[in-house]
Amino acid sequence: MAQALIGKKVIITGGSSGIGLATAKRLSSEGAEILIIGRSESKLDKAQNEIGKNCKTHQLDVTNEKTISEFFNSSDNFDHLITPAADAAMGAFLELDSQTAMSLVESKLWGQYYCAKYAAPKLNDGGSITFFSGIAGRKPMAGASTYALIAGAMESLTRTLALELAPIRVNCITPGVIDTPIWSELLPEDIKATQLENIASMLPVKRIGNVDDVAKAAFYTVDNSFVTGSIIDVDGGHRVT
Repeated sequence: MAQALIGKKVIITGGSSGIGLATAKRLSSEGAEILIIGRSESKLDKAQNEIGKNCKTHQLDVTNEKTISEFFNSSDNFDHLITPAADAAMGAFLELDSQTAMSLVESKLWGQYYCAKYAAPKLNDGGSITFFSGIAGRKPMAGASTYALIAGAMESLTRTLALELAPIRVNCITPGVIDTPIWSELLPEDIKATQLENIASMLPVKRIGNVDDVAKAAFYTVDNSFVTGSIIDVDGGHRVT
C-alpha cells in the first residue's frame, strides 16, 4: 500500500500516550514526519522509541499560552495539527470544585484554542487542524458536565474556524468511550472494568472503543482534502442509544 502522507509534517499534542500516541503511530506508518508534544520528558522519550525514526519530540504544556506562542512562532512551516492533549476530571456538578473543573477547561479547551491560534500562520497550503471534543457533548452523562461544556465549545469553534481560517481545513473528532490511560486516572481498576463493561453492553457495536479506532478518524481528517467543518463521531453508536 502506498504511503499517503510521505513528506508531510504533523504536530500532535498529547502524542506520548493514548489517542495521541496511536495517531502518531498511524500517521508515521503512512509516511508522515511526526512531532509529538507533551509535558513528561520520560513519556515523550518512550513514545518516540515506539513510533520510530520519523518522530521528534518537544516538551511543552499546552495550557501555557506564552510558551505555545513561542514554540509555534519559532517553528518551521508544517502541514497538519492534531490536538488530543487533555487532563481528566469528572464529578457531580455541585460537588466538583471549580479549580478542578477549570484545570480541565484550561487543557482541553484553551489548550486546543492556543495551539490553533499560533499554529495556523505556520500551516502550509492544504494544511489542516483536527480538534477533539467528546461524547458528553452529544449524550448527557452525569458527572461529565465540564466535558459537555468543552465539547460543545470545541464543536462550535470548529465550524467557525473552518470558515475563518479557510483554506486551512478544520475538523473535530468526537470520541465516545475509548479505553485510554485516562480511565485509570478517573477510577480504581475494578470499578473501571465494570463501568466499561456496562457501557459496552449498551452500545450497538457491543464493545468499548480503542485508540486505533480514533487514530483512523484522525488519518481521515488529515488525508481527505475535501473535508472541513465536519464533526466526526467515533462512538460506537453511543449518541443514538
